[in-house]
Amino acid sequence: MRIVTKITGGQMEYASGLIKLKPGCENKVAEWRRTIASRLDEAAATLKDEDVQVESWFTIEISGEKFLLWYLRAKSIRRVFEVSRELKHPIDKFHYDVMETITAANIIAGPLIDMPRG
Repeated sequence: MRIVTKITGGQMEYASGLIKLKPGCENKVAEWRRTIASRLDEAAATLKDEDVQVESWFTIEISGEKFLLWYLRAKSIRRVFEVSRELKHPIDKFHYDVMETITAANIIAGPLIDMPRG
């Protein structure tokens, strides 16, 4: 997967995309959300290791199809994916295992503008 990034004025990079969900995986997505929410300290440790400033996830439905929208702001988007693939924290493996199970397609968004408050 090729991630397109842009650099903001504050020398942060950002990236986002859509994950098209496989039909019938709503329970798995709910389990993923509950697990991440219940292990926020571990997730925060991962974000620190990756130098992530913001990571956000949203659900979207378009023409009856379900998606997850993700957004990252970090010092280096490439580093985020390199560090997270090291699976240093057990939550990282859980995240990638679930994403592999629920993902029908990845759609990378082309960044236009990011407006961090100054």
